[in-house]
Amino acid sequence: MGNKGLKIYLMYTALLLLAGAAVLVVGNRFLNNYEAEQVRFNEEKKTEEAAGPTPSQEVVILEKYKYNVKIPASLELVGNNVQMTENNDGVKNYVIETESEGYEAVVRDAFGNEGLLKYGEKLETGDYRMVLPDNFRVVLKNGADASEYITGITEHEDYKWCYEYADMPKVAEYLFRNALAAPKVVVYDNLDNEISPEWQRESYIRTNQTTLSKIPEDVMSEEEAMLYVKTWSDFMTDDLKPEGFDAYIFTDKKTGERVPYVKGMDVKGLEYHSRAPRDHGFSVLKDYLLPNSYRYNALREFGYGDDIQLTSRHLPDPEYTNETITNFVMYTDNLFSVDVSFTKTIILPTLGYQERYDMTSVRVFFIKNPDGSSVRKWLMVDMITLEEKEVYE
Repeated sequence: MGNKGLKIYLMYTALLLLAGAAVLVVGNRFLNNYEAEQVRFNEEKKTEEAAGPTPSQEVVILEKYKYNVKIPASLELVGNNVQMTENNDGVKNYVIETESEGYEAVVRDAFGNEGLLKYGEKLETGDYRMVLPDNFRVVLKNGADASEYITGITEHEDYKWCYEYADMPKVAEYLFRNALAAPKVVVYDNLDNEISPEWQRESYIRTNQTTLSKIPEDVMSEEEAMLYVKTWSDFMTDDLKPEGFDAYIFTDKKTGERVPYVKGMDVKGLEYHSRAPRDHGFSVLKDYLLPNSYRYNALREFGYGDDIQLTSRHLPDPEYTNETITNFVMYTDNLFSVDVSFTKTIILPTLGYQERYDMTSVRVFFIKNPDGSSVRKWLMVDMITLEEKEVYE
């Protein structure tokens, strides 16, 4: 090997030594860094294990339960986990999501009631029926008018002969379906008084009007109203008579002598004398009746028929006691009713002309005289019997 070759060899060897030294230095530094990093990692791990995992390191997957619930369309489910998905054919469909099995949801009806619907339990509802005069107002708890729940309107039986002459109240029937409890409604009567319905089971029925205790003085005096009904009562017991006839005439069976009746007299041996044909008092009564009304025609037929001879008869000057007038109702400006009652002394031909007490209680409907008469401002258009019975001494 020449000098030149030796120099190259020595230079190459020197480079190898330098490279090896560099590798050793870098390797040693790497090992030192690795050991330091490993120590830090182990320390951090111990700290984390003591403190527990952080949210960013732990992902929790919750299992959710979904329930499809169908209820009548008039009801409503309420809650943060409740969502309505469908509403048709009278049924609402809801989805209820929970994080555990089962559910509870608040349910409300349209009538102010609230309940709790639980998983696995049957929802109890009922249909509530209300019958009221159609001039009463019914208001729901939320202030809405309840007229949409009216299922039918019919005529009131007591007013059937008055509908021809006035716009009389009818009877409205309400039906509150799928109620959780008795509907919370407020009723306002014909005088605009507030009424709280008293439900009997699932019904509330009231067909009568709210009344006043007396007739307003600007409508009719109580004395005049009583006169009308007494005139009718006298007619029904056959006391109205033509001029010149005594009230009661008897014939002595032995002598044939006619004897006028005196209160308390002994009628043994006497025979009642049937008076001559007459109009039986209808010519007097008709002035108090609305011409051609149902009641007018019925009483006229009675007055001229044979049945008039079968009625009881009262004393010549009958005594009226226990007179009362109450329950005034003004239906329209032209028609009102009032209840009249009294007790009248009568005698019964079929029972040996013994004295009895006839108790009468009627509801009389008065209509304004269409002729505008100042003598008879009001006329009787109809009457219904409230109570009529005989009380023996």
